[in-house]
Amino acid sequence: MDLGLADVRPLPGVAADPERWEQLQRRMNRRVFLRSEGNLIEVGAPQLVTGKLREKSAEVVARVNRFYAGVAAAYYARPDLRAEHLVNPLIEPLLEIEADHPVTTPLSRLDAVLEPGGGIRVIELNSVGICLFHMRGLLYLIRELARGGFEEDARLLDQLSRDMVVEGFLRFAKPRMTSSRARPVIGALSPSGWFRAGHVLFRAAFERFGCDYIAGGPEHLEVTDGEIRMRGKRIDVLWMDFFLYIAYQSTRYQETKFPSKVPEYGQTPAQAAALLADKRFLAHVRSGRVVNLSPPRAYLALPKSLLSWVHRSDRPVPEQDRAFLKEHVARTYSARDRADGLITIDEVANNRGEFLVKPCLYGGSHGVLLGRMIEADAWRDKLAAVWDDPTWALQEFREPIKAADGAWVSLGLANYDGTLGGVYFRTSPSLLVNARDAAFIPGVLG
Repeated sequence: MDLGLADVRPLPGVAADPERWEQLQRRMNRRVFLRSEGNLIEVGAPQLVTGKLREKSAEVVARVNRFYAGVAAAYYARPDLRAEHLVNPLIEPLLEIEADHPVTTPLSRLDAVLEPGGGIRVIELNSVGICLFHMRGLLYLIRELARGGFEEDARLLDQLSRDMVVEGFLRFAKPRMTSSRARPVIGALSPSGWFRAGHVLFRAAFERFGCDYIAGGPEHLEVTDGEIRMRGKRIDVLWMDFFLYIAYQSTRYQETKFPSKVPEYGQTPAQAAALLADKRFLAHVRSGRVVNLSPPRAYLALPKSLLSWVHRSDRPVPEQDRAFLKEHVARTYSARDRADGLITIDEVANNRGEFLVKPCLYGGSHGVLLGRMIEADAWRDKLAAVWDDPTWALQEFREPIKAADGAWVSLGLANYDGTLGGVYFRTSPSLLVNARDAAFIPGVLG
């Protein structure tokens, strides 16, 4: 229950009644809900995050967010750098019509290593709002705490769900909306049949905090000259991350091994292409009659290799942030860096315990290989295979802190356009802490 981390302690209710919490936790973690839709996780005791960890987390979010805003802007301003964004042409219609919208990451998560000395090292950005998929664990925990007699802890976590989800939506959407409805209508678009139980939890959260929420598949979305409707009701905000991201990553998803069954999505790329070819749909997004979450700029920030820009003077990095970013971002080398000789294959091969390689666009630790976890000859062979490939990043390995029970800890920072929305931890017996099968532990900002 107690992670044994500085500035982190269990919420008061579960801390005061550990036996009842353990009974509740066992019951929750047996349920199919947490072992579905590509995930196999457990929910851990909720924590309160205070002091230096909260302060440093907020600063990291603000500065890294500013960096990625510049990364996305470079796609439009620096055609010579455009290839480094590794863009799937599927979203080009959206990129064209939203070129002047500066917000890049209204709904995102920074994954970071919390080092034993208290330092934070960002290792990648989950830039698109599909990262909120994992908030279903938070929303589930809120419901079960309230039903299990931990009403005050549930209330504290519900404030977190407001800050991490609802406020993130509204902060981005309201300035762009042309509608003046007192209760904005959120339309959540997923592949057909996806995320059924999750949408129930999200709907309840949005309704608690002043919005209406309607979920459906492409068969429930109707685009007319005057509006966009979901299940027959006009919507103000379209949250189509669960649809567009699946289409964007479809080829990679087919190669990914998930710890539980993923619903069918084979038709999603064609359905997404048809929607983005509809001039009426694009006109609604352009005018603000419907606000699109996430903005296409979020997709420009996806490649993990973009963190390499922090260490290059020929890449746009805010000068007031450069020194801070070098200290708080794991040193990353793109294929361009490798080609320019900023690091050599022999150096990496001979010091394999200090490095890892990862695909730039996959998630869930797919393809990530730590040099310390492989034999020397196999490590050199892997380096040779990916060295010139721009879809692979090389990164310094930063060893994370361990929890009191010996599990490795990963730190997640919710980033809503530079505002720290919340903190959560994942714990795992493996150094490769995977969001899809690690314990999920939410942290309330105290």
